[in-house]
Amino acid sequence: MVQSKLQPIQLFVLIVLFEIGSSVVVGLGLDAKQDAWLVILLSMIGGIGLFSLYVYLYLQFPDLSLTNFLEKIVGKVIGRILAIIYICLFLYIAARILRTFGELLLTTVLYETPISVVMIVMMLTICFGCYLGFEVIARTAEIMFPWFIFFGFLFILFTFFSDLPKLENLQPVLEAGWKPVLKSAFPSVLSFPFGETIVFTIFFPLLNKQKDGVIAGYLALVFSGILLIIVTTIIISVIGSYTATKSPFALMETIGRIQIGEVFQRLDPIGIILLIIGGYFKITIFLYAAVEGFSNLIRMTSINKFMIPLMAASIIAMSILMADNSVEHREGAAIVPYILYIPLFMVIPFLLVVIVIIKKKITKRKQKRHSTQKSELLEPKN
Repeated sequence: MVQSKLQPIQLFVLIVLFEIGSSVVVGLGLDAKQDAWLVILLSMIGGIGLFSLYVYLYLQFPDLSLTNFLEKIVGKVIGRILAIIYICLFLYIAARILRTFGELLLTTVLYETPISVVMIVMMLTICFGCYLGFEVIARTAEIMFPWFIFFGFLFILFTFFSDLPKLENLQPVLEAGWKPVLKSAFPSVLSFPFGETIVFTIFFPLLNKQKDGVIAGYLALVFSGILLIIVTTIIISVIGSYTATKSPFALMETIGRIQIGEVFQRLDPIGIILLIIGGYFKITIFLYAAVEGFSNLIRMTSINKFMIPLMAASIIAMSILMADNSVEHREGAAIVPYILYIPLFMVIPFLLVVIVIIKKKITKRKQKRHSTQKSELLEPKN
C-alpha cells in the first residue's frame, strides 16, 4: 500500500473527472432519445445504491483495498481469483477508453495518424503520471478541476448565446413510455459510468478523513450526474435526438455549431482538450488501480514501477486488438455491460455485502452465547 494520503476534496475531484471522463464523449442514454436525461437521473440514483455497497465493504475493512478484503470475505483461493479478475477488468476498461479517445482524435484532428501512435503517446503521459505516484495524480486533478469546470461552463454559456438550443427537441417527454428509459438505464448507463466507481475501493484506504471522504464520494456522484444531465440535454436540444443517436461523437458536433458573430467559432480544439483531460484521469485511475491492486495482492509494493509499463503495454495491445474499426468498437461496448458489468459491478458486490452481514450475525451470536456461558459459570451456586 502506498503511504500517500487522500484528501476528501481530492476524492471528490477525482470521482467527478472520472465520471465525466469518457461519458460525455460517447453520450449517455441517447437510445431513449429526448428522455436521455431521465435515463441518467435513474442511473445516478441506482449508481448511488451501488456506491453504497462499495462504501459498506470499505467501512468493514477500512485498512484494506478491494484485492485484499476479498480474501477476508470469501477465503484466500476464491478471493485471489476474484482479485485477479477485477485487476484484468480495470485494464480492459482502460483499454476501451483509450480506444475511444484514439478514435475521437483520429476523427477530429489527427486524420492521417495511425491509431496505434496516438494511443502510445497518450499512454506515455499516463505512465509518467503513475510513476510520480497517486498523491501527485490527485493534486494534479485538484489543479485541473477548476479549469475543467470553467471551460465546461463556457461551452454551456456559448451554446445559449449562439441561440442553438430548441425546446421542441426535448419534447414530448416519455413519448414511448418508461420501457425505453429503463432499458437504456439498465445495465448500460447504470454500469457506465456509475458502476465503475468500484475502482475507488482500491484508494479508499488512503483517505485521511473517513467520514468526510465518504460524504465527498456521494456528493461527487450527484454533482457528476447533474453535469451529465445538463450536457446531454443541451446536446439533444441543439442537434436533435436522431442526430445525437447517429453521431459517433455528439458533443463534438454540438460544439462545432457554436458561433457568436465572428469572434467565437470553431471551438472544437477547446472541447477536445477538455475531453482529453477527463479521459486522461479516467485511464490513469484504472491503470494505477490495477498496478496498486496487484502489488497489494502479492504484498510487494516495490514491484509497482516494473508493473506500470507492463500493464500499460497490455492496455495498448488490448485497445488495438479489441476491434478492427470504430463501428465494431461501439458494437462491443453495447455487449460488455451484460457480460462483465452486471456480475462484477452489481451481483458480486451485493453477494459480498450479504456474506459480510451473515458473518457478522454469526459472530455476534457466538459472542453472545460465549458471554452467557461465561456468566453462568461465574454465577455463585446456592
